[in-house]
Amino acid sequence: MPHAWCQCVPLRTSGLGLEQQSKPAQHRKKAGQNTQNGRLSQCVQSNSAATTPVSTPVHAGTTPYGRGLVSCKQLSSGTRLLSTPFAELLLLPDKVEGPYEKVHEQFWHAHGSVPDELFRFITGAARWDLRLTAWLLWLSKYGSTFWRQYTASLPRESEMTCLLNYSPEEQPELQWLANEAAVQHGWAKDSHESLFSTHTGHLKGLQLADSLQDTLWAMSLVRSRTFSDTVHDTEVALMVPTADLANHSFQYNSTYALRTARGSFELNSCRPLNAGDAVCISYGSDKTNAELMRDYGFCVPGNPNDRLDCTASNWQQHAGIIAKPATLLFKVLNSSPAPLREEERPQLLAGPLLKALGLQGKLEAAKVYPEGMSSQQAEYACAEDPSLSRTLAAVLSMPVCESTSSIKNGSSSESQFWPPKSFTDSGEPALRVILTRKEKVQQRQVIDTLQQHCRSLQAWGTSLQSDEDLFVTECELTLRQRQAICARIEHKKLIEAARSALQTYHESLSDTAVLSRILNK
Repeated sequence: MPHAWCQCVPLRTSGLGLEQQSKPAQHRKKAGQNTQNGRLSQCVQSNSAATTPVSTPVHAGTTPYGRGLVSCKQLSSGTRLLSTPFAELLLLPDKVEGPYEKVHEQFWHAHGSVPDELFRFITGAARWDLRLTAWLLWLSKYGSTFWRQYTASLPRESEMTCLLNYSPEEQPELQWLANEAAVQHGWAKDSHESLFSTHTGHLKGLQLADSLQDTLWAMSLVRSRTFSDTVHDTEVALMVPTADLANHSFQYNSTYALRTARGSFELNSCRPLNAGDAVCISYGSDKTNAELMRDYGFCVPGNPNDRLDCTASNWQQHAGIIAKPATLLFKVLNSSPAPLREEERPQLLAGPLLKALGLQGKLEAAKVYPEGMSSQQAEYACAEDPSLSRTLAAVLSMPVCESTSSIKNGSSSESQFWPPKSFTDSGEPALRVILTRKEKVQQRQVIDTLQQHCRSLQAWGTSLQSDEDLFVTECELTLRQRQAICARIEHKKLIEAARSALQTYHESLSDTAVLSRILNK
């Protein structure tokens, strides 16, 4: 399981977006194309057939991502790595009606029934993560030997690094994520007091959580180890022992799915695996480090989905990361600045910016990659080189105007050394790359404004260098402190990538740069 740069928690992203600011988003691991549209009732088969022990080609072990699943031998694509019968996992549907009672009957038959009060809550209308939290808390104390042993083997609450695990005393360590951590922790505390507490909760008769730490433990495990899939047009959440050790990678080598006809959850390879390879799935191809920290407690170096917020009206106010262009993920509580109107927003010109950085592509389509590479080659290059990935993410964060209407064909001295092209090889209008002196002055002013904004985003009391030194030299940091520093480092490296790109663009606009291009021709 993940620590430091590794994984720890999933997020449900079923197109609902974030909830109200007073509530954290719901989350689950996401399987991408792993959707089965069969009848769940078809899965109700003989338990004896479903639970026959099968030797698996994977085992738990140490991976580059932390503790996880490791391939025991060389495996081809399409190999079944794990198969878990429905009787051995926790399954909750979003909709309470349907054939799910039969699946629960399998579970009760294998592991014993639960109190009526818990059964009503599990099958009720509360949020799926609250229902799973109650179920997991009960199983950890009163469940079958299998589930008590399983829950005892899971990380302790002090080892979990989701944002909801950070106490008010620990939250300042997160710097740019501190506000969101306060929201997450506050929601978890309210849920504990109103539902799970043995003293004040609605479910106090079940004696589920003696302390807030008990509830935080169960909630963070539900986040970190829950899968989701769609069956018969209904989304279901699952906790699957052993399979929940699969770590995350954007270059994943395995996928999962519910096999309704077989009555099982399966983990399958989608690429060849060598002996010792980490088994990785995708927790979501579009997740930013802010989302990964919130829901898993880790961040990915050079996450290609990260963006700096360059849309706020008050550029001196600290802002966070946005999940997608123009979609603010983390809002500063009660004080989010309104976005600038399009005509008020300082903009860089796409053509000269990409030319100066040696890039190609379309910024408005979020597809930018180095010259001389295909988009697929760039994807692999970014996976190997986080600094390249940060540069591309930083450029995609910038306010850019992709004007194609006025390509310079005039007699300026620059055009003969930078021959304009009216259309690209794909038939699209080419981006204008030559600027007038007035436009250069305007672009330098925009760059200066953006550089000031980048500096304001770094005003957190610790520098990138001091954070890196602290991470390397301080050996008595807690797991949450270390992960907070990792998140700080990655965020500041993205800001530095933006500043470096802006500086390169600024230098390309100077008369010296123009003269250099002339001499090189």
